[in-house]
Amino acid sequence: MERAAGKTFVSRPHAPAIDSPVMTTTSDIAAPSERPLTPVAGAAVVAAPGRRKSAFAWKLVGVCLLACLSAFNAWWYWRDIRPLPDRKTISDWISREQYRQAESALRETVRRSPHDGEARMMLARALAVRGDLLNCARQLHDVPYWWPQKAEALLREGESYLQIDRAKDAERAWLEAIKDDPLHPIPPDVLHDACQELLKLYAIEDRWEDAFPVMWVAYDHASPGDQPILLLMRMRPELERVSQKDSIGLLTRYFAAAADDWEALRALARAELALGHHAEAKRHFQACLKGRPDDVRAWRDYLSMLLEQGDLDAFLALLAKAPPSAESEPETWMFRGVASEKAGDWQGAAEHFRKAIELNPYVPKYYYRLAMAEERLGLRDQALAHRKRTKEMNDARAQLPIAYADYFASIPPRKAGAPDMAAAGKRLASICETMGWSRAAQAWSRLAISP
Repeated sequence: MERAAGKTFVSRPHAPAIDSPVMTTTSDIAAPSERPLTPVAGAAVVAAPGRRKSAFAWKLVGVCLLACLSAFNAWWYWRDIRPLPDRKTISDWISREQYRQAESALRETVRRSPHDGEARMMLARALAVRGDLLNCARQLHDVPYWWPQKAEALLREGESYLQIDRAKDAERAWLEAIKDDPLHPIPPDVLHDACQELLKLYAIEDRWEDAFPVMWVAYDHASPGDQPILLLMRMRPELERVSQKDSIGLLTRYFAAAADDWEALRALARAELALGHHAEAKRHFQACLKGRPDDVRAWRDYLSMLLEQGDLDAFLALLAKAPPSAESEPETWMFRGVASEKAGDWQGAAEHFRKAIELNPYVPKYYYRLAMAEERLGLRDQALAHRKRTKEMNDARAQLPIAYADYFASIPPRKAGAPDMAAAGKRLASICETMGWSRAAQAWSRLAISP
């Protein structure tokens, strides 16, 4: 402070000069949020046109999308309401071989009405004549189960599949066609044709255990005049078989067309074995068991081959790997009996053979092997009875060809001195009864009473 002439002055700091390096204090600086944003003039001139162009582009995209969506909806609506040709017009196209035009109209009909069985069957026909048998079969498969012509569709589906060597799919379709459904009765001609196709397939694949039930389905639905023919057909597999040399080419094609057709591969293995091609048969059997380990039929047939070849080590190794379903297979117990024989266990062998006979009492070799085991055990009376039973069945089988020929000779118009039809029928009935073919024995007995 300074005193002058009685006055008191308070000294103040000097204000910095304009060119002083001293800056303003922190309190004098405004916070960033409080500062007014003043755009630079040059920047404003550049940014504004860019934003206007971007907004215009997005508007243009939106307009284009809206236009496309409107056009698509219009096309969709038009597609569903445009009139389609009637069935007569489409049939005329097919008859005039205008298959492309017919197929296009039928595909649109099926798209609009997926449960229209008639349209699907017509489309299948158009595809078949163009050679597209796979899609033909698929269209027939998609015919609704309740459609009146479903059985015929299944028959044609199987035929289409077999033409392209898909035997497994053909079998499935035909088995479905012959199912007994009271709500959807099968036309007799369709059932007859489906049964015949199945029997031909089973004959090629040598699957008579599957063929016999189909024969009886056909027999039950046949007219009285056709039943003797089906009975004679039942006898034919016992007298003759399809040549393996002829069937091996078909079986090879069946498996090539469907790599999971194990029945065709098993039949191919059996055919190779019958022709003496043991290495090929062994490879096919092993492939069957690798692809389907629980296939008791392939396991049984492979064991039979090993036993016939005398490969005891491989036989015993495979026997130890029996699938669970093998316990109800009579051949399993026969094989176990043979294994006990090889080990010198005659008591065990006899027990196994008795079990095989319990499961199927009409196989001569079971009785023969049991008799051998019983003789080793000193059971001579039992062995004698079982040998007698073996002889009865073998003699009946030997008489079958003669009785079969006699019945043929007795069919009118017959020659002088030909056997009587009733007597020939009774003889066939007796042979069937001895062999354990009970259903055939009953049928022949009825036929003998009323030929």
